[in-house]
Amino acid sequence: MMNCIEMMDAFNSIQGWKVVTGFSVGGFEWLAFSKKDSSKMLIISSQKITEIDCSTGMLEECDADYDEEALIAYSDSLPDEELSLAGLYGGQLRQETESARVEVITSENHITKAFFYSEGKQTLIFDNYGFYTCGFSYDGNYFVLADDGGIYILKRV
Repeated sequence: MMNCIEMMDAFNSIQGWKVVTGFSVGGFEWLAFSKKDSSKMLIISSQKITEIDCSTGMLEECDADYDEEALIAYSDSLPDEELSLAGLYGGQLRQETESARVEVITSENHITKAFFYSEGKQTLIFDNYGFYTCGFSYDGNYFVLADDGGIYILKRV
């Protein structure tokens, strides 16, 4: 099983991508990429709601309303946009872009493995319990993985 240091080493080894940030989120529940500005992502936890600029890693608190059954959110920081939620309780992010994809496999004993494929190479990026979600932004230039240890964001270079 992988720890967070091994995960960061794996992320850093992916050709054509670089790590923007990795941080812990207490009480993580949901996240959503913006369709209008793919560098923006909403993060909803039991403690607060934030928007992150995936190009810089800068976080800013914001307000949002969300529906856990419909898997949608509306945020004051991303006005006039319905955001599709993915996270601990459901929903799914894009699993493939033109040049990269991710494959997630969960075993009967609840250990999850996530493989990142880019430039013809397969990289194991997650192998543990506590997986929540992962996937790509709508334009395919950002990737996020959320687990019970935190959130990791990569961007295409």
